[in-house]
Amino acid sequence: MRWILRVLREAKPVSRGWLLASIASGLAALALGILFAAYPHLDIQIAAWFFDPDAAKFPMASTYEWNLVRQIANCLSFLLLLPALFALLRKLAFPGTPMLIAPSVAIFLLGSFLLAPGLTSNLVLKENWGRPRPNHVQQFAGAAEFQPWWRPSGACERNCSFVSGEASQAFWMVAPASLTPPQVRPVALGAAVVFGASVGGLRIAFGRHFVTDVLFAGVLTVLIVAMLYRLLLNPVRRNDARLERAIERTSIALHNGTGALLARLGTALAHAGGALRQTGQHLHKRIACL
Repeated sequence: MRWILRVLREAKPVSRGWLLASIASGLAALALGILFAAYPHLDIQIAAWFFDPDAAKFPMASTYEWNLVRQIANCLSFLLLLPALFALLRKLAFPGTPMLIAPSVAIFLLGSFLLAPGLTSNLVLKENWGRPRPNHVQQFAGAAEFQPWWRPSGACERNCSFVSGEASQAFWMVAPASLTPPQVRPVALGAAVVFGASVGGLRIAFGRHFVTDVLFAGVLTVLIVAMLYRLLLNPVRRNDARLERAIERTSIALHNGTGALLARLGTALAHAGGALRQTGQHLHKRIACL
């Protein structure tokens, strides 16, 4: 506890909030992990609130209006990511032009999105944890055996339940929210967390995820965003000029490498064309002699 207090005292004001968020997320993960490990059927009980045993399905999953809400919610994070992606691609295409967005901000947004919902949630956990989704387990008219969150074995082979990829993507909204002016940042961060919880709640109501899938998606995503925030946007470490020069050097190297590759490809095609021309002339002479 003394170590935590000392770090908080020495932290810069702009990053102290994220340090607190990281600590709170870690403690929340620990508490929730213990609770749902001790009482794993809480997941079943919560999912049962949305299941219709007479129809043997989760009714909201087939409702047009709620599916439309889901699609719109999934698009919002991509819309907020587009400016950073455009700024980075423009810099890579035209190295001499200044970036339209601060390099640290662009890399923070793109990097946190790729690491949290992209790599950690969808590629590492969902593809390897093996936990069946609620609508696949025996308690909800499925065939698979229910697995608690801490057990990575299960009947699911790919695109599994733990953790929720869509909830992770929704909780990623804390990244752009952390860039808002300090006066409104607490409200923006709170709204981002509510948005993530709402999208996760919709996935629970659809019978596609358990509550622990959503909770751990949120905790992991917030932790990753907070760590990248401190790494890239902490005033002590932040150096946009140096970062932009590094991106420019990378862009020039890519241009040179692409140019050399195209030159070699053009030479190879020219040689192939010459060989085909000689072969054609040879065949033409032989046919003319017949």
